[in-house]
Amino acid sequence: MALRALHAQPTGGPQLRFLLFLLLLLLLLSWPSQGDALALPEQRRSLSESQLNPDELRGRFQDLLSRLHANQSREDSNSEPTPDPAVRILSPEVRLGSHGRLLLRVNRASLTQGLPEAYRVHRALLLLTPSSRPWDITRPLQRAISLQGPHARALRLRLAPPPDLAVLPSGGARLELHLRSAAGRGRRSAHLHPRDSCPLGPGRCCHLETVQATLEDLGWSDWVLSPRQLQLSMCVGECPHLYRSANTHALIKARLHGLQPDRVPAPCCVPSSYTPVVLMHRTDSGVSLQTYDDLVAQGCHCA
Repeated sequence: MALRALHAQPTGGPQLRFLLFLLLLLLLLSWPSQGDALALPEQRRSLSESQLNPDELRGRFQDLLSRLHANQSREDSNSEPTPDPAVRILSPEVRLGSHGRLLLRVNRASLTQGLPEAYRVHRALLLLTPSSRPWDITRPLQRAISLQGPHARALRLRLAPPPDLAVLPSGGARLELHLRSAAGRGRRSAHLHPRDSCPLGPGRCCHLETVQATLEDLGWSDWVLSPRQLQLSMCVGECPHLYRSANTHALIKARLHGLQPDRVPAPCCVPSSYTPVVLMHRTDSGVSLQTYDDLVAQGCHCA
């Protein structure tokens, strides 16, 4: 009887256990590993004009910038991690002082609130009205930070007004701060192509060059709201033989250019990687935040 009962068991038992084992293996393989970065939930976020809240919109803008830098992949796994830049949008007090000077008061604690102590003001842009051109007050603000000391509760600046200022705005002034880590800038510059030496002379070979441009310069002032000024890093310079060749095709192209310069052009200095940029711009339904992944170059090579 025992032998007969043993033979009466369903033949699908081993197959069922094998299928369960495969299912468990697929679950383990598809489970995200610890520390994987989360992707941005979306690249665009829209708000209707009737629901637009300036403080909420600025918060979302800064939140998207933080998410963008947090999810940015490292291209060089051997380099040390460097702190990412940060953006602050403040509402300073502006009033007219004696002799036509503008008196600017900024809460010092709000400059680097929530950031490590190593962060410093890299650029400061003052917009007296939403439609005015950005006014670069980086040096006066940095000087006030240095002279007035770390214990001052507020920074007070005395500025000569720009020549195109007709009347003092009643309110709505905005201070756009770009902050960077001083230590991060030093480490990053030390890792930028230490083996490269331009045979044509300093500054002539393919390299990154930063150009400051306002929205008016780019023709974007009618649809982009923030940032009002961009630091555009672009690739410039010549590509001599074997200098920063992007791939084997670039090496062959440089070789053939030396043999047949009339038929084969020389390699060009082009971006090898980009730094994402977030723009706040107008849409038909209100305001949108959009990430542009190919606007600002981060590295250059010859191709």
